Amino acid sequence: MLKKVPPMSVSTRVRCVLAVMCYLAFGIGGSLISVLLLLCFFLPECARVRVGSKVLQYSWKLLCCMMSMTRNLSLRVPDKKKMQRIRGSIVVANHPSLIDVVILTSIIPGSKLVANSKLQRWRFLRPILKGLCITNDMGAEQFMAQAKHALDNGFNVIIFPEGTRTTPGKVSKLQRGAFQLALQSGYPLVPIHIHTDGPFLTKEYPWWYVGEHCPHFTLSLGDPIVAQVQEGETRHSAAVRISRTVADFILPGQDFS
Repeated sequence: MLKKVPPMSVSTRVRCVLAVMCYLAFGIGGSLISVLLLLCFFLPECARVRVGSKVLQYSWKLLCCMMSMTRNLSLRVPDKKKMQRIRGSIVVANHPSLIDVVILTSIIPGSKLVANSKLQRWRFLRPILKGLCITNDMGAEQFMAQAKHALDNGFNVIIFPEGTRTTPGKVSKLQRGAFQLALQSGYPLVPIHIHTDGPFLTKEYPWWYVGEHCPHFTLSLGDPIVAQVQEGETRHSAAVRISRTVADFILPGQDFS
């Protein structure tokens, strides 16, 4: 099904072309990085994952710079230094755009992504993402085990509790896997709200459409939350309570009552 786009000015068409060139450059660079990572087969698994995580962080940081230089991304992160110091935490954020993954990984070091397995269908990304992604379509026990293993080894786990990109005007339903993980593992939840002022890499428009103006993204960092079951609560009711606390920050204005 073809996705319709509004009439575009000449400058928007130019920015669309530049964005596609950035994606192509990243694809070529990703293929080269994948070859380099394959040469690290002699390293222990944990060391390979750490190298891959560092490579992924800097390559996606480069993509953000390229998008900024072509006026296709404006990024404001008031608490950037605090985000760069996050370690061993479950990072939960809303998901207005596909580039959220790139932005968060470029800022927060040592991160593993909870993502749809479809992401690994991009062949040039497969070796980079191998060991750096925890797919969200596996069984609950397997997911918990993999995520806790990553946290125990000092990695951050980035989760988008909505499970998919936010649809404007539609109330989001948060999956509770992140909150159950926090309760079972004892690691803190770190909420991040991502605000954007226009459509960019959303489900409603084609992947190459960049909008009529440079999209402005602002990242707001919330206080860490230590998830605990309070007196009189079940683990399920505790997860519900914590999910509402997180939702109030990452999805302000939505009614989850």
